[in-house]
Amino acid sequence: MPEVKLNIYQKLAKIRKPVEILQKNKSGYGYKYVTEDLILSKITGLMDKYGVSLIPSIVAGSTKVEPYNYSKTKATKDGKVYEEKVNEVLVSGDMVWTWVNNENPEEKIPVPWAMVGQQADASQAFGSGLSYSSRYFLLKYFNAATSEDDPDNWRSAQKEAAEAEDREITAQIVEKIHGEVSSHLEKVPDDRAKIIDIIKKIARNEKGKPTSNYFDITDPVIAGNLLTELNNFFSKNNKEKEE
Repeated sequence: MPEVKLNIYQKLAKIRKPVEILQKNKSGYGYKYVTEDLILSKITGLMDKYGVSLIPSIVAGSTKVEPYNYSKTKATKDGKVYEEKVNEVLVSGDMVWTWVNNENPEEKIPVPWAMVGQQADASQAFGSGLSYSSRYFLLKYFNAATSEDDPDNWRSAQKEAAEAEDREITAQIVEKIHGEVSSHLEKVPDDRAKIIDIIKKIARNEKGKPTSNYFDITDPVIAGNLLTELNNFFSKNNKEKEE
């Protein structure tokens, strides 16, 4: 009996099935999340098995390289709030990913896609954009869930590092607030209600809700603003007493 030749759609369907099984094992049986690199290696291995190629191309004239400048409001350990300038490069372009049946190269499926990368310089942004375009094209084309354990998710790692630094700075500012408030209330205990009102107007907890407890503050900028407002109150209060 002659071997049945699969067309490109049948081949892609064959590739998709094992990826779906991986996804079900991950979520249906309580297994640890399957990493994206394992899913991708599975997909590319099956592409080899069934004789399918994937050819990326950038649409001529669609590539853009643009400066991407923005600022972040941050706070120093002593509670001074300032604006940090961030200068990056945004590279974007239209892409087409084309599936090709290796046994019949005339049989193709072109899929319009896009590429966007943001980094400190153009070459890094371009490489990042291509890498993520490739990754997510394969994952989304085969309806594979993206993993929480993404080995290339440097943005998440960067965010975690920034959040850890913010927590440390916030703790130091809050400690300073506590010292200033405690010292003032020892001298002027009747100001407690006024101080609580100031705290309530500025302080926000991790959910963004007003709080009268400055130890609930998780944002260093909010902590810095509160310290400034309290110091203004203490300074004004002292001047009035001197007069």
